[in-house]
Amino acid sequence: MNNIDFDAIDLTKEAPVTDPERQYYYIAKARKYVSEKAQEIGRDLTFCVTTFGCQMNPVSVM
Repeated sequence: MNNIDFDAIDLTKEAPVTDPERQYYYIAKARKYVSEKAQEIGRDLTFCVTTFGCQMNPVSVM
């Protein structure tokens, strides 16, 4: 990821307006949130992704 230092991003400021800086801001914010929650519960967080195949993809009708 271009060696971005997510710890150096100031999360006290508003999110940038332009990409990719805006994306980096929210990545840093998510990393902080996950880290805080992991410390709070005393273990790493886990997740599960369930997919149902291509029939769940949105269909555009013209």
